[in-house]
Amino acid sequence: MESTILLADDDRGVANIVGRVLGDECGLIVAHDGLEALAAVEERVPDLILLDIHMPGLNGWEVLEHLRHGERTRTTPVIMLTGCVDDQDKDDGFGLGADDYVTKPFSARDLRARVFSRLHRYAEAVAVNPLTRLPGNPSILSEVEERIRAGAPFGFLLADIDRFKAFNDHYGCERGDRVILKTAELLSEAMRAAGETHGFLGHIGGDDFALVCAEEKAPLVAAFATMKFDEALPDLYDEGDAGRGWIETLDRSGVVKMHAPLSLTVAGVSSVQREIHSYAEAVRWAGEMKSWLKSTRDTGPSALAFDRRRGGV
Repeated sequence: MESTILLADDDRGVANIVGRVLGDECGLIVAHDGLEALAAVEERVPDLILLDIHMPGLNGWEVLEHLRHGERTRTTPVIMLTGCVDDQDKDDGFGLGADDYVTKPFSARDLRARVFSRLHRYAEAVAVNPLTRLPGNPSILSEVEERIRAGAPFGFLLADIDRFKAFNDHYGCERGDRVILKTAELLSEAMRAAGETHGFLGHIGGDDFALVCAEEKAPLVAAFATMKFDEALPDLYDEGDAGRGWIETLDRSGVVKMHAPLSLTVAGVSSVQREIHSYAEAVRWAGEMKSWLKSTRDTGPSALAFDRRRGGV
């Protein structure tokens, strides 16, 4: 699949040069100031961003800070473009999350080498879900293990959509994908509503998500997630199905089956309660809670549960 690159630079001459150097092998999106760059990212997250430091509106440092606080762009490679940069500027930029620098005027060979090297490393290191553009399993594992190493208390949440297969069978994959995208959006909103500014949202696959956040914020994040999902639920269905309160599918024998509306199950574990020593333990204990919660209900609104046991067993 062709990689997409966003170039944010107010110099149209630079855009022409980059287009000639990369245009045949990459899809190029051009923004001429910082605000336009952030708007472009909202529409479509690129595979790599070339970001000029000196731009009108928001400068490159400000745009970079926005990108690194966004769940969908926190791992996107960013190469800074600058006319001149000293060691202190580089240190500051790397501290904000820059991946590399290219100094103007640049050679075609140098630009190509840096861009394709970063794209290759990104593809190998981060398994980004192609639908939601959220970090996948390798990044989720890395996030949890890093918090364990740092000794920072955290909450680990698993979330998935109940009865999603029936919905997908009834409405088709395109509508099912829209539900998954909406769920990702709502989970992100839940973290913001809970005041979690450094939380992590990952997409395990299908209708399964993982969230990592401050330990004290986890219950609130889960509560907002279930509330927001139920509030959005009617808009996911056709009007007739929403009013009736169920959908119908045919099983393999041709028998009509009725299915209750979707709901969201969120289950979590606290590193303070359970002394989590590995990603596998976090998944195991949150997974146990999720399985238990699902076993207690076949229908009804979204629900949440936390592992309140103490210790490491």
